[in-house]
Amino acid sequence: MLLPELKLLSAPSRDFATQEMLRTGVPPWPSGYVCWHCRQRIVSQRRTIAHATAAATKRSGSKRDGAIQRSHRAFHTTPSALHASLSSTSSTVNNPFLLDSSAVPIRTRLQKWQEEKGGLNDEQLGAFGNFPRSGETSNNLTKVHFRGSKSDEDSAQNEQWEENDEEGDLITIGLFLKPGDVVELRQTGREPVVAVFVQQLGLVSQFFSVNGRWCHGSLHSIAFAISGCMDPAMLDPIIPYLPTHLPDLKDVGVHVPRDLAAPVTDFLQGLRDESEKIYRENAAVLDNAYATLADQTRTRMMTLIQIAKALLGRTDSIWRPTNAMLLAVRKALLHNAFRFNSDLRNQRLTNVFSIRPKDEVQGIEHVHEWIRQFQTHQAICIKTTNDDTRASARKPTDGARYVSDFIDKARRLVLLSREHRSPLIGGLGPTKQRYPISDGSSATRVAWGESFNSADKEIINFLSGGILGRKFLSMPALHSAISALLHATDLYKDITKDLPGLERYGRAMTYTIGQVFLQEIGVLTPYENRSLYDEQLMLPTLQLSRNLEILNTKAELTRRSPDFRDSMADIRRDWGTMNVYCIDAVGAKEIDDGVSIERVDGKDSEYWVHVHVANPTAFFDKTHVLSGLAAHMTETVYTPERTFPMLPAWVSQNYFSLGPNRPVLTFSTRTNLRGDILERKVQSGIIRRVISLTPSAVCEHLGMKEEGDVKSLVVGGEVPPKETTHTAAELTSEQLQELRDMNTISSVLWDMRKANGGVKGGVGQFECTLYESYGKTGLNWTPLSLDKARLISGDPIIELKTVSGNHLGRQDHSALNIVEELMLLACTTAAAWCAERAIPVMFRGTVESPTAENEKLGLSLADFRSKIVDPYMEKHGRLSRTLLFQYLDRMGRSIAHSSPLPHRTIGVESYVKVTSPLRRFSDMIAHWQIEAALRQEARTGTTFSVNDLANTSHPTLPFSQRQIQESIITLSPREKIIASTKAYSRQFWALQAFARSFYFNEASLPKTLRVWIKRKREDDAATGLLPDFMVSAVVPQTAGFDLEVGDEYEAEIVSIDLFSRALVLRPIRLLGRESCMEEFRDVIPQRSQ
Repeated sequence: MLLPELKLLSAPSRDFATQEMLRTGVPPWPSGYVCWHCRQRIVSQRRTIAHATAAATKRSGSKRDGAIQRSHRAFHTTPSALHASLSSTSSTVNNPFLLDSSAVPIRTRLQKWQEEKGGLNDEQLGAFGNFPRSGETSNNLTKVHFRGSKSDEDSAQNEQWEENDEEGDLITIGLFLKPGDVVELRQTGREPVVAVFVQQLGLVSQFFSVNGRWCHGSLHSIAFAISGCMDPAMLDPIIPYLPTHLPDLKDVGVHVPRDLAAPVTDFLQGLRDESEKIYRENAAVLDNAYATLADQTRTRMMTLIQIAKALLGRTDSIWRPTNAMLLAVRKALLHNAFRFNSDLRNQRLTNVFSIRPKDEVQGIEHVHEWIRQFQTHQAICIKTTNDDTRASARKPTDGARYVSDFIDKARRLVLLSREHRSPLIGGLGPTKQRYPISDGSSATRVAWGESFNSADKEIINFLSGGILGRKFLSMPALHSAISALLHATDLYKDITKDLPGLERYGRAMTYTIGQVFLQEIGVLTPYENRSLYDEQLMLPTLQLSRNLEILNTKAELTRRSPDFRDSMADIRRDWGTMNVYCIDAVGAKEIDDGVSIERVDGKDSEYWVHVHVANPTAFFDKTHVLSGLAAHMTETVYTPERTFPMLPAWVSQNYFSLGPNRPVLTFSTRTNLRGDILERKVQSGIIRRVISLTPSAVCEHLGMKEEGDVKSLVVGGEVPPKETTHTAAELTSEQLQELRDMNTISSVLWDMRKANGGVKGGVGQFECTLYESYGKTGLNWTPLSLDKARLISGDPIIELKTVSGNHLGRQDHSALNIVEELMLLACTTAAAWCAERAIPVMFRGTVESPTAENEKLGLSLADFRSKIVDPYMEKHGRLSRTLLFQYLDRMGRSIAHSSPLPHRTIGVESYVKVTSPLRRFSDMIAHWQIEAALRQEARTGTTFSVNDLANTSHPTLPFSQRQIQESIITLSPREKIIASTKAYSRQFWALQAFARSFYFNEASLPKTLRVWIKRKREDDAATGLLPDFMVSAVVPQTAGFDLEVGDEYEAEIVSIDLFSRALVLRPIRLLGRESCMEEFRDVIPQRSQ
């Protein structure tokens, strides 16, 4: 029982006050507040208490000898225990129950105790670098038991997302939050919590919530932010009470004093209250948002502001939503998360929602209800008997019967599949039959099985959407329905036994088994790559891409009668007999660029370098159907199994891919042998003489060898003869000299970039090629089989090639880098040309991001380079893999912006991509902007300038600054998704080859593999890289091994998870440890060592 005054205190303060009373013998309340229970016990011990009181009176003020460490529950101890406690207390104890009415008020006493004895020591405050020490402030410190009263935000920060481990991810202009940005912290199964961003601590973001508590999390977990919502100055008073060194953070319950936190929490609470009021006043509209906005058959894409305007703005053309309105609308959308889908990877940046078609939602709801009815029927059957009076209860509903019939059919199909293929983790093994590839014969054969009726198709669509499209990630009920259906088949108990660390997989296990199920019933191919089914990728693999189908249909109509007109015809330069070298791989279909070089007359050390780029944008504008198609695709998506072109092949190959007499946009740079840029030009033109070469042919002509040994791993049979092109004609002495000049200039350009801090991330990659049909690479098109079960025998041949050797980490130049350097030169020339004219385009650059390692070392990027990177390069001639990744990490993250900014990784002042307009929509945007400026300059005879942008009624450029910014926000996340898809696809097919080698002995794998530890993960595992194959791997923490970044281990394969693309290894022996930082310990600041 707590006393009235003590009830006014927080739980930690009560604990502190009670323990302090037991230690000193002086309670913080007058005697009138002793509870009756305790008073009765005290009366029974009156003589003992009187004796203790007399002793205390004689020795008033003396220091006690000891302390009783007891909790406040000691008040309710037994009489004997209380007697023992009082007897063992020092004789200095004052009578706690005979105080007069003039006793000091409790709050005054507690405040005095807090000042004298309630503070935390330096060890406890080790994580609070700015915390006011003794004497700096008179504010009371409120302590709470953090773990005992876990805040709402804790569950939000523990949300786990699939990690994108790829390098060079493109992140747009909203990369970092700024102090004062208000965010929503997501919670599983609960309403989001409103909080304000305070500061960035390494890789962790710090927030302060409306509940008055600080919390930490990753930027990736923030799906919504209101930029500049709160004045950052409001945060200044609370910052000293927030942790700054998270590794030293201990559970000491330090919170911001309430009086200092009040302005911030009141602001957040006011925003939340206003949004709740708006929601209540518009509940009828917001709760029916889906019915209002959704189309019956097509997916609609809308931003949050567009949705808010449609629901609340009515017909007011100038209406803009307030921040509270946006929160209210988001609440309505989150209540219908499946209907209003968003890509959580990029939601904070784009605020785009895809509104699912009503037909799709109805189909999902139907199947969900069927599965519920099936489960109910199963439960009734278990509980009831064969009694005729209960027979009606055992009769299944139509939905239950649909599911039951589908499960019976699925069992038959799965058992039939297992006669030919063994199930693996997330995939199927190969068949024993092999079919050689020849003219008229492929590596696979297809047989058709049972048909799927309409109910089966709905169930299959439900499963494929949840498993491949991952549509049900935040909807436990739908996920559980998939799990229940798979469990009902009773066919996958043995597979789960082979899944290592099964308890860590959670829901992922359902998706892993689900993909195997779809493969075994003949809906998916046995080697299906799920990366292509990313719902946000919008490739023609799922029904979501109806919009793409419409665009393709319109593009096909254009093919019959192309309406191409050259808008640059009057100002094109004819390059005549100039040699244009197109250096590309054998079989390349889209030739975007070519290079030429000429010496400046009278200047032996000066050259004009011309990069000629395909010029489709001169023939159709941004409103053309082909532009819409390109914008939808964003980029050409290259995967080992197939290519998804941004523009139709007939457009690229028949009209714009480089060749004789084709139009080009040329970026010309005059430079010298020191690498100085002397002049820049951009010109429209037409090329006549084209010389096609492969990179290896260039090396051969220059008398250089391709570095490194090529290692290969082939499964599935012999690699068929590859597609070849005609042998290049012998080059003349003049042409050979031009190649030598290009090599010389590209080497000088690299030296200049390296001097500016540029670095090559050349840790190596593997090349993955698939063979199924004669005369071509890749796989035939095999969409989901929804009409009949498709049984495939035979498997594609997989060839992995890796260049290994001494090139890893090297920072020198070779003939293989000629094209790379000259393309970078063209991109920097385009950026400088646009910057001089204030032309808004998608500039690319880097921004330095704070990292935990930067904080640990205490070195700036410039110091890290001058004190560590450069000396290491001078001593060893290359960068170690560990140092290379650390340096790249310090370079920052790559972003797109509408104005120029430095690109530290490349080592240039500005950069814009312009060399691939047949494959990248952002390059097309740049070309449209540049061409408009060139036409304006040709008309006026003057250089384009900012004054030409002033006319808003008749704009000169196709895209304004605002439109470029909107394009960045739209395109950048998709570029990131596409980059991840390409990397994931290569990893998937590499693991297919490993699985067929490891489990089925189709090729010889070493018994043990070398693995280099690339980075540590939060789950104590590590991400590794196989130096011999350049394939990623996962190395779980293993007893007896202390995994550190830079370690190289000998390891053995534990398992191969094809669904998660995870090669799991067990370390056996430490082979080496990169300790490059030990060489530079003397240059690292003492405080960080």
